[in-house]
Amino acid sequence: MPELQRIPVSAGSEAVCDALDRDGACIVEAAVCAEQLASLNQDLEALVAASTPEKRTPTHAEMARFYGAKTIRLDGIPGKSATFVDFMLDPLMHKVCRQTLLPNCPDYLLNVAQLIQIGPGETAQRLHRDEDAWSNMPEGSPDLSVQAMIALTPFTAENGATQVVPGSHRWEPGRKPQAREIVQATMPAGSAIYYLGKTLHGGGANVSAQESRRGLFYGYVLGWLRTGENMFLTVPIEKVRGMPTRVQELLGYKSLGGVGVVDVGSPMERLR
Repeated sequence: MPELQRIPVSAGSEAVCDALDRDGACIVEAAVCAEQLASLNQDLEALVAASTPEKRTPTHAEMARFYGAKTIRLDGIPGKSATFVDFMLDPLMHKVCRQTLLPNCPDYLLNVAQLIQIGPGETAQRLHRDEDAWSNMPEGSPDLSVQAMIALTPFTAENGATQVVPGSHRWEPGRKPQAREIVQATMPAGSAIYYLGKTLHGGGANVSAQESRRGLFYGYVLGWLRTGENMFLTVPIEKVRGMPTRVQELLGYKSLGGVGVVDVGSPMERLR
């Protein structure tokens, strides 16, 4: 049975990148401090309480099954949590992104920021690669994205801890995982699983009686790809105007040469 390497946050980006290169995923222990953890939960608690799994508009039936019948999802987190806006500048993730993504793009973008709360009775999500979103990319393409799932509550085998297939980022097309190759990212609140977009993973089944599993999923993508989440609509521009410049850039208000321009110029002008 494979295992996920557990890396203390103090070990730094080299240790994380080595694990991602070898296994496609790893657990970073204490990825957010206790104060950040409490603030993230506090920022989002009322929104979660007011939401239900039915408050979604999936594009087709398969996406409805993929999102889950007993799973609450909230996107646009930069517009909902000031704590997350601060966390978007987390140096560890950006060092990993610079090493993994910048060799193939002038800058990267926030791809998605989504709270995912798996409720009791939810079935396991199908295993997938996040880079399947860009299915027209040719075989052998570079890494397109880097993700992390932060445990806002404990992740256990019973409440739906993320399933992941170590090494699957290097598999040949069409290979299916065996049960013995799948592990769960069990971890305490505040830790996070980092993984590449090419790594097979999925939400686990919640077989607990009444315990929900809450995680914050976010990640970055090559700046010349369309992001999974439309940040221009999920994050109100009025809030973006008050955010740090680097966060504004990560949300897409930065042109990369001739890509992303507004009136043949920088979209930053719209924020001024």
